[in-house]
Amino acid sequence: MKKVLALVLAAAMAVAMTACSVGSGTASKAESTAASTAGSTATTTAESGTSSLKGQNVRVVIGSTSTSGDSYMIADLVTRYLSQEMGFNGKVDAIGNASALDEIANAKGDGKTVMMFHDMTYLSVLFGSVDAKYALENMTVGPRIGQNPGGCFGAAAGSGFENLKQITDYLKENPDKTLSFNIESGATSHLCFAAYYLWAKDTYGEDVAGQIKAIVGGTTAEKLQRLWDRNADVIYGDTSAFAQYTEDGVENQLKMTMFDSCGKVNGVDIVSMADDGITFGGKPFDFAKDFAMYFPKDMDASVLAEYEAAMQRVCENADFQKDMAALYYNTLSADEVAVESSKEFIYAKREMCQELIDQCPSLDELT
Repeated sequence: MKKVLALVLAAAMAVAMTACSVGSGTASKAESTAASTAGSTATTTAESGTSSLKGQNVRVVIGSTSTSGDSYMIADLVTRYLSQEMGFNGKVDAIGNASALDEIANAKGDGKTVMMFHDMTYLSVLFGSVDAKYALENMTVGPRIGQNPGGCFGAAAGSGFENLKQITDYLKENPDKTLSFNIESGATSHLCFAAYYLWAKDTYGEDVAGQIKAIVGGTTAEKLQRLWDRNADVIYGDTSAFAQYTEDGVENQLKMTMFDSCGKVNGVDIVSMADDGITFGGKPFDFAKDFAMYFPKDMDASVLAEYEAAMQRVCENADFQKDMAALYYNTLSADEVAVESSKEFIYAKREMCQELIDQCPSLDELT
């Protein structure tokens, strides 16, 4: 059975590499084609922008090694449009979180190396996954570039679980049972799991919270395999990765439900954590993944201003907005993209995350 499931998974993930978008729970071929060639039409029909980087090669590092996930998809899309606006030759390099942070720490501040990544940039420091020398204070926070609200939990369809509240009610009614959640340490999944755990503890008590266990580590493919082998009860991933396994006709062993996204996903029928009543600090918990540019600490201010102006033009580009919507990602306003606004937002979000982390037990206690 495991060999069969592995073959099915390999085929499915091959498809997912070219279709990382969802619509009414599934990704259309037209949308995935549009996403994979995002910005190409605009690039060939509009003149290249002008900046000090015109004609230069720009390396865009991301904190992921996957070329099929949201980190690569957003970075590639933004890089295409920025290449048009600023006239440089940009390419995304998926080198992983620790390597990307190290590259930015040691790069020159000339704008030829930029990191585009989400909240794990600072979460990995807060959780102790990487050295404190990679803190935000030791880099330059650049413009925000977009949001992905589609991080979510998933369970086997046969389990009957359709939201986190229902899962917690089940644990309360079955005090001899435990449920395992497969997450990644120091990542968005870690934070969302922590928020859920603390909510369950505050709402249902320590005994029920004690029935919630963590399995740490694994790529999306590995987490899916654990779910299908029934070695994990709930896993955390992205709607774009899970949606294909929620459709009619999927084999029972592979069929899933997905629920409690970290934010509101436009065009996808899924309950969010906030809609499900999950709160933190007395407020609905809403944690869409926020992507931004990060530069070396000694970044040239004039080049940074060029990136800011270019990203503001990109976010107001109707073609860019359409390409982001096809992937079910959120675009931002020019004011939100501005460097000072971006820095203020990222630092404030980090502060909220620190409060949550300080209150949650370590994964050593929850595993």
